[in-house]
Amino acid sequence: MGTSSSKPTAEKFDPKKDLVDLKGKVVIVTGGNKGIGFATVSALLRANAKVYLAARNEERAKAAIESLHNAGLGKGGDHSLGEVVWLKLDLGDPREAKKAAEEFLKLETRLDVLVNNAGDMHGDGRLGDDGVSSMQIVNYISPYVFTRTLLPLLKQTAAEPGSDVRIVNVASKVHAWIPAGVQYKELSDWNIQYSWRPFAHFLRYGTHIRSPPSILSGQPISPFPLIRLGNSKLAVVLWSRHLQAQLLASDPASPITVLAIHPGVVDTASHTMPFPGLMKWLFSFGTVPVDEGAHNSLFAAASKKIKEEPEQYRAGVYLLESPPGTITLPSAAAQDDKLGEDLIQTTEKFLKDIGV
Repeated sequence: MGTSSSKPTAEKFDPKKDLVDLKGKVVIVTGGNKGIGFATVSALLRANAKVYLAARNEERAKAAIESLHNAGLGKGGDHSLGEVVWLKLDLGDPREAKKAAEEFLKLETRLDVLVNNAGDMHGDGRLGDDGVSSMQIVNYISPYVFTRTLLPLLKQTAAEPGSDVRIVNVASKVHAWIPAGVQYKELSDWNIQYSWRPFAHFLRYGTHIRSPPSILSGQPISPFPLIRLGNSKLAVVLWSRHLQAQLLASDPASPITVLAIHPGVVDTASHTMPFPGLMKWLFSFGTVPVDEGAHNSLFAAASKKIKEEPEQYRAGVYLLESPPGTITLPSAAAQDDKLGEDLIQTTEKFLKDIGV
């Protein structure tokens, strides 16, 4: 779907056998209290990592941690696999994302793996106080700020002998559903609405009409969120490729690997979408269990394959999930270096304007 030929890198992937030993390593997983994020945290703890479960809601985060403890995970010490710690992270505001990263920097002297998993699948398109849709803030801008703030520590860790530092950005195949002509030159380009006709988005055909927010009285509300999701995930893929290129340009031997991945179709949110009964039925076809839905994230975060063959993964690659670690090309727009440059420039200008 908008991708070129793919190259499977593994016939089968088993997180219980195919992850590197993460003892002594520090990992952050955003949105780690539920769904794919929780499954990712669980598997990384089994690999002996110290995992910061980054989430906004303290009650839900602590409930998730209690569940992990009850499974013999994350307590720390000799009688538990790994250690899990809650990190308060609110991606709804880039300022709060920066504060969370700064708090982490006070707690740790290394960061080996960052998994930007948290996201918003079903925002209604309303603009936030800073004039940008909440979906763009949560899915792209705040993770960008969180990562940018943590980057010096990631680089410091990467400078250690034998390091294997990775940044994993959970994207989606829907990044390829964005019509031709997408731009990121202006703030308003983040807030474009896309009309839809029935099933056009599932088939990726049909007429897509770009409607500026002003047509909807400044508060764009669309009945179907997947194209807005695609817009934000296109930004994630472009940013991932740009960041990898930037790291390699500054240090061709950079041991930091940046990967954008598609997790697969996992029914973790259909009940919150419009027409929940219909969505539940549609999502029942071809979905995978949540634990399996985390496999591509886990491959990107800690697979032995990437440690053994790092060069092929440091070309701004995009990983599909079947099987996990399948290297492919993203959409043509996601490979557009000029579009990526425009995105980063607009992002940095926006962040400067809001004081981040």
